[in-house]
Amino acid sequence: MNEELTWKVRHEAAGYGSRQNAPAKACFYWKKDGQLVRSTEFTQSELEIECERLSAAGTDITQFVLALKLLAISRGS
Repeated sequence: MNEELTWKVRHEAAGYGSRQNAPAKACFYWKKDGQLVRSTEFTQSELEIECERLSAAGTDITQFVLALKLLAISRGS
């Protein structure tokens, strides 16, 4: 069995098509043998906490850090 993690950053619509004030979210997808087994999304602050948790558990957080950087860029911070 092969597990694959993919992610993307998306912007939520704040209402009536306005994306300006809506927070960007990082969406993560886990697939095993081509089938989606889990998905979750994080705001920047949520992803910072998740990175700390995963790092403390000894998990490779490379993809999470990349998504965190892209979230920061998309917010202009």
